[in-house]
Amino acid sequence: MSRRKLVGSILLAIIFSFLAKEATCNITLKTLVVNPSKTKTQTAILKAYLPKEATAEDVIDLGDLRIDYDIEKGLYFVYQKYELGPGESISREIEIRDVWVISKAEIDSLLSQARELAEKLRGTAYFDMAVALKEDIESKAKDILERQERAMNALPQTHIGAYRKNVKILDLTNIELAKLEKMVIETKIATGPKAERIHVKATWKLIVAMVVVLGLLSFVFLVIWNRQATTEEIKRKIELDEKKDEGVKS
Repeated sequence: MSRRKLVGSILLAIIFSFLAKEATCNITLKTLVVNPSKTKTQTAILKAYLPKEATAEDVIDLGDLRIDYDIEKGLYFVYQKYELGPGESISREIEIRDVWVISKAEIDSLLSQARELAEKLRGTAYFDMAVALKEDIESKAKDILERQERAMNALPQTHIGAYRKNVKILDLTNIELAKLEKMVIETKIATGPKAERIHVKATWKLIVAMVVVLGLLSFVFLVIWNRQATTEEIKRKIELDEKKDEGVKS
């Protein structure tokens, strides 16, 4: 058997299993490599890919393994070479931080935003639709938390599978939240110009009223001024006539 075929056959013999460590809330990836030969000692290459959500920073304990990144697959993997006797096998464990959890804080924030946006649409044509979207978001959020709770003490495969399903549901709730935000923006756009027109109309009414008042005041002042001027003119004529009469008498 060629070395390349040997390595290939050994790689096919790698078995993956996940074990949960409840005390530390971490996940343990267990890998196994076997020397299929019953007569020869051979070099076996152990290579195992980490779940797509895990990064090098999430690995807590590698043991004697090394870690690298596969650019083509976009995944981290661990590897090591071992000399195995005929039929011998070797297993290794990689302890990984449990990153397959959606925090309750994130869910609460999502619900808070949905309720706030729906309330902003109260009294608008969008309100019934907003309430339906809010209730659907609340239902999905409840579903996420319940599924996650059920999977916490299950096998890690189930735990990770539940997380991935929850992420898809969370994406749907974010889409619904975006719809609510869009409706709020559209409502502001629809009512904004109207409110502005009302404000401008009221301003012009005030300006016109002020012009009218000023006009009336100006007219009143003009009438008063004319009367005063006429009175003064009459007084001057009377005084002139009196002076003329005094001159004729003298």
